[in-house]
This record gives sequence, structure tokens and C-alpha cells, in this order.
Amino acid sequence: MTNWRERIAIISDEADDSFAEAVNFCIPLGIRAYELRKLEGGRFPHVTQRAIEEVAETVARHELELIGVSPGFFKGPLDADVIARTFDHDLPLAFRLMERLGLRRMTLFTFRRRDRDEAIPAEIYEHLGRAVELCAREGIEVLLENASSIYSDTGANLAEIARELGLGIVWDPCNAAQSGELAFPDGYQQVRDALVAVHFKNWSQEQGVVAIDDGLVDMAAQVRALQADGYAGYYTLEPHQWNDRKNAVRNNHGQLLALLAG
Repeated sequence: MTNWRERIAIISDEADDSFAEAVNFCIPLGIRAYELRKLEGGRFPHVTQRAIEEVAETVARHELELIGVSPGFFKGPLDADVIARTFDHDLPLAFRLMERLGLRRMTLFTFRRRDRDEAIPAEIYEHLGRAVELCAREGIEVLLENASSIYSDTGANLAEIARELGLGIVWDPCNAAQSGELAFPDGYQQVRDALVAVHFKNWSQEQGVVAIDDGLVDMAAQVRALQADGYAGYYTLEPHQWNDRKNAVRNNHGQLLALLAG
């Protein structure tokens, strides 16, 4: 993938819960690569059969690429009942739906922190390792993402956990900034060697999630570093501005285009 314009992707529900409606809005922007998270019915895999068929038909009709799925597994607490349900029911269901859609990449999380300063517990490696093994049997690549509420909150913690498990990384500078880390350059320096995907939004202490150009993270410098380092993955839009989704996508897409054009 040499043309960066072809490497702009989006998490589809950032535009619309209906995959077809999201695509209808995003194709005129030139976006042809989509990560799945929420569809009709809820967060994947707890979605309707109609939603799955809509995705399959829309992808085939427009010759789109599905680049991964984020079910939110292991984003909650270290709760034995929730973990058992994930392994006994949710993962097998996700595997079946991913097979239907030809998806071969899944993002996992690293369990909810009990407090900000808590050390990473050894217990999480047992559960995540088991999930990685099950995914490998299905031919599914696992990536780990950072989020402010979980053990992989910062780039430093994400890199530590991913390195222990031998996994690639989804880097979200906004989430690292929300976690109190200097996302760029400090967090990025930790994750750069295992980087597979990057999510784009920004963080403000006063406003929370904001557009790419409007927050604490120097996203222009982040993009320049990605380009200098030969990053070959997708630049995935995740505006997280739910009150006006489509305008937020349009605004963030324009800002990302400008940064990439440099």
C-alpha cells in the first residue's frame, strides 16, 4: 500500500450504526477500508443476522476491504463469570461471524484497571494468552489496543503487555493522552516497533475527545514520525463525537488528509 490516500480507514459506526449507510457516506470521501465494532443490534458479535448480511453484501457490491473487528473482549473487569462467558459463548460466535465476512484480524483489550497506579497483574496473561491461542487456531491475528480504563492504558504499558504476548499493537494517541502519558513522542517511542494500526482522534483536558487538530497530542508530528518510520498500515478515523457523527467524520477526514499531505 504505497498511496496514503488508499490507506485512510474508518471504524464504520463512527459514521452510522448501519454499515450500508456508513459506506454510502464514506465512499464519496474516498474511504474504502472499514473496521467493524458496532452494528445493528449492538457491539460485534452481538449483532443481528441482518446486519451481518448487510455488511457482506455492501462489501461485495462496492469491493471494499474489512480490515478488522473490535468486539471489546476483555475491556471489563477481571470477573470470572464474564471471562467464562467470553470464552464459552462470545468468542465462538465471533469466530463464526468473522468466517462469514472473511475477517482475519481481531483487536483485544487488557481488562479494566481497579485504580490508576495498580501494577499489571500476572493473571491477565493467562486469559489473554488463551484467547490468542484460540484465535490462532482459527487463523485470526490478534492485536492489542490502549484505552484509558484498562491495563494497557499508556504506550509504555501497552508495549509491555504486547511484548510479553508477542502481539502487534493498535496505537491510539488520544487514549494515551487521556491516561496522562505524553503520547507523542514518549508513548509512540514505546510502541513503534510493534505498530500495526493507528486510530486518529485527539484529547483535551477541558473537552474530552476532540478533532485531530484540536487536542493535546501533536498529531502533525505523530504523522510525520509514522511516515519517517515507514508505517505501512491504515490511518483509521475514530472521531468519537457522537452528537454529530457525520460532520465529525467529514471534519476529521479533512484534517487527516491535510496532515498526510504534509
